[in-house]
Amino acid sequence: KILLNGLASALESYRGRDRLIRTLGYCCQLVGGVLVEQCPARSEVGTRLLVVSAQLSHCRTVLRLFDDLAMFVYTKQYGLGSEEKDVFVRWLSVLGNVADQLYYPCEHVAWAADAKVLRMDSARWWTLSTALWGFSLLLGVAR
Repeated sequence: KILLNGLASALESYRGRDRLIRTLGYCCQLVGGVLVEQCPARSEVGTRLLVVSAQLSHCRTVLRLFDDLAMFVYTKQYGLGSEEKDVFVRWLSVLGNVADQLYYPCEHVAWAADAKVLRMDSARWWTLSTALWGFSLLLGVAR
């Protein structure tokens, strides 16, 4: 009962849902990939798990369409990090915020191109959004 209530409570928040969707997606991707590569008799199950993983990833992409305002408010509040004591940490954080601010619109354009809302090839936009995401992760690790 406690576990069920905890799960229900977590799913009531955006972060809780995102964590569950991300965890399930990565688990499906891992198990599906192993089954497809290592167990030919179970490759159909593996393929289905990979499809579920792709759908969960798409779900997270669609949900991120609504993250822009929250990210903008966070970035605006942080500003140039004047309250940060360490100058190195401050500038890593500012650069990370810039990368995050650019990431969202690039991902939105890629998504819109895939959804045929925009008539363009999405590949460059996905590459750019992935590069910005990776850059942001590296800055976070360095920070």
